[in-house]
Amino acid sequence: MKRFIAFVLSFIIFSCSTDDQINAEYSEYITGNSIDTDINFMPEEIYNNNEAQEPSLTLKLITSEEFPCINYIISTTEFTSGNEIIIRFDDIIKPEWCFTAIGPAVSYLDLPENTKKVTFINGNVVDQYAVEINQEKVSITRIEKNFTTSLYPTTFRIPENSFAYICGTNTDNTNIYNDFLALLEQNPDFVEFEFEGEGRIPYPESSDGNWVNHPSRFFLYSDVGEFANLANILSDFSSENIEENSGVTILIQGWNNIIYGSWIQN
Repeated sequence: MKRFIAFVLSFIIFSCSTDDQINAEYSEYITGNSIDTDINFMPEEIYNNNEAQEPSLTLKLITSEEFPCINYIISTTEFTSGNEIIIRFDDIIKPEWCFTAIGPAVSYLDLPENTKKVTFINGNVVDQYAVEINQEKVSITRIEKNFTTSLYPTTFRIPENSFAYICGTNTDNTNIYNDFLALLEQNPDFVEFEFEGEGRIPYPESSDGNWVNHPSRFFLYSDVGEFANLANILSDFSSENIEENSGVTILIQGWNNIIYGSWIQN
């Protein structure tokens, strides 16, 4: 019994001294400001507008608490120390105009390619994660966790010169999914690939909202002109095979924010 009590006391002392050491290391960033919600986070590549562009790597922050408006703002201050990003949570800001839907507050912060460590500060509490970024994926490993949660240990990057084929149909016209897929497979400039291993896939993994949501398929293209011509191919295919209000949608989502849709005048 005495050994057990001694072990517990030594564990508590070690934990407290470790926390104090971490807090001392980041004392210059600690102001006492804090937020009353846990934070979920994940890497995500996004686009700044609807124009064609390469994706930007960001860190998406999501409150675990939901708010009466979906446009509440997470107020943070960011610091950089070598290959480390330090993120301090300052406040949750109520918007001037409310977008009336319940949901979490969400923010996006730049995630530089050379980042090796992310540190979160909420009041006097410090969380830390090791980060590894390459062209294929972003890996996040917990070092110290109190109020944050990494949603995915691995997130795949969007491959350059790639696109996703996303198709949903009704129950009586599922053949359309395979018919258009066959056109893609017949093109020698398109090579199908899969994201290998465990991790979050950056493209939609299926259509959404259709009677039958088929699994997405992913391709690399070697000719930019052939990819651009997909707009015409899809338009012709849609005119010949997709009836209005038939419950069929086909989406070609390119790595660089170029979108072709069966319902769009491409």
